[in-house]
Amino acid sequence: MRRETTTAADGSGRDPPRGLTEAAGSHTLRQMPNNAPSSPKLPTVFRALADETRLAVVERLSIGPASASELARPARMALPSFMQHLGVLERAGIVTSHKTGRTRVFQLAPGALGAASGWLGTYRNHWERRLDQLDNLLRANTHDPIGASMSDFTPNPELDLVLERTVPVSPDRVWAAWTEPELILQWFTPAPWKTVGCDIDVRPGGRSVITMESPEGERFPNAGCYLEVDPGRLLVFTSVMGEGFRPCSPTNGAEDLPFTGRIEIAPAPGGGTHYRAIAIHADPAGCERHREMGFHDGWGAALDQLVALMA
Repeated sequence: MRRETTTAADGSGRDPPRGLTEAAGSHTLRQMPNNAPSSPKLPTVFRALADETRLAVVERLSIGPASASELARPARMALPSFMQHLGVLERAGIVTSHKTGRTRVFQLAPGALGAASGWLGTYRNHWERRLDQLDNLLRANTHDPIGASMSDFTPNPELDLVLERTVPVSPDRVWAAWTEPELILQWFTPAPWKTVGCDIDVRPGGRSVITMESPEGERFPNAGCYLEVDPGRLLVFTSVMGEGFRPCSPTNGAEDLPFTGRIEIAPAPGGGTHYRAIAIHADPAGCERHREMGFHDGWGAALDQLVALMA
C-alpha cells in the first residue's frame, strides 16, 4: 500500500502537530477546532468533491437514490469512465451502493458531508465575525476627517456660494424632496418657471437630469451626476460629469455654468432641519457669475417651495 506523508514546515519529513496553527509573525499557538472524524478524512472528501462531474452526482443523490446509468446520463462520457468517478466518491465515504437485481443503486452515505460542513461552518463563522468588525470600523470612521473626500467640507468664500437656513421640515422629508422624482417636480424650480422632467438615479455615479421650463415654454435640461449619497445627511452632485462619472460639458439653466452642488441636512435643535446648500466653483469668476445670476434668490425661493410642499 502507498502511504501519503506530509512534510513538516522545517523540512524534517515529520508529520506536523494536528489541531494547532502558529499565528503569523508571532510565537503564539492557538488551539484550532478539529471537526474531522477518523473516517472519512476531510482531505479525501474535498479531493473527491473537487470535480464538477462528482459534484453533479452528489447534487443528484441529494434528491434520492439512483442507478449508475441514470447518474451517468447527463455526464456525456462513456460509462466505464463515469464509474471511476463513482468509485472515487465511494472510497471517500460520500456515497454507498448496493445491488438490486442486476442494477447497482447509489445513495449518499448518512452524515458523509457532516464533517466537511462543520469544518466550513467554523471558518464561515470566523469570517462573518471579521466582516462584521470591518463593517463596524467603516461605520465608525464614516465621518472621520482623516481620509474623508467630500464628507467634511469648508466653503471658500472666494469660490463658493452658501445658502443656510433652519426649516420646519424633518430631515427625512427634506431628503425625500431631493431624491423622489414626483416631489422634485413640484418644488425644484422657482415660480413662474416649472419643472417638467426628472430622470434621476440617486447613487454615486448615477445620472441626474432635471428639466426646467421658462414661462415662454423654453426648456433647459440640467444634466449631471451624483458624486456622494449619504441618505438623510448629504447629497453631492456636479454639472461637469454625466452618468458613470464620465466627464461632459455642463448643460443647465444656469447658462451652462460648471459647478458642484452640495446639500447638507442635519437635525436642528428643537426640531426641523438645519439645511445648507453650497455651490462650488472652479474659480472666482465662475462664483461671481453664479452670484449675479441670482443664486441666493433662486435657491432660496426653491427652498421656500420645498418647505411649503413638505411641511
